[in-house]
Amino acid sequence: MDIEKARHELGMTQAQLAAAIGVSERTVQNWEWGRTAPRPAQVKAIEQLVAEGQPVTVARLWAVIESQQRVIEALSQKVGKNKSTDNLLNG
Repeated sequence: MDIEKARHELGMTQAQLAAAIGVSERTVQNWEWGRTAPRPAQVKAIEQLVAEGQPVTVARLWAVIESQQRVIEALSQKVGKNKSTDNLLNG
C-alpha cells in the first residue's frame, strides 16, 4: 500500500493520519520514507479510512482527541488533586 498516496486521497497531514489510526507522526513519516512498514492491522485501518471517506475520518479524529483528553484527565488525577492538568503537561 502506498501510504502517502492514501493520505493524500484523504486530504490529511501525516499528523492527522497518525492520530486517526493511533500511531505517532514519526511512524507515518517512516512508512512514507520506506524506513519501516505498517503492520497488517494498520494497513487495514488506513484502507478503511480511504473506503469510508473524509466525513468519517473527521469523526474519528474527534474521537481520538476526546480519548486523549480522557487520558490526560486520568493522569492528572493520579498525580494528585493539588496539581492541575496544566502543571502535569508543562512540568
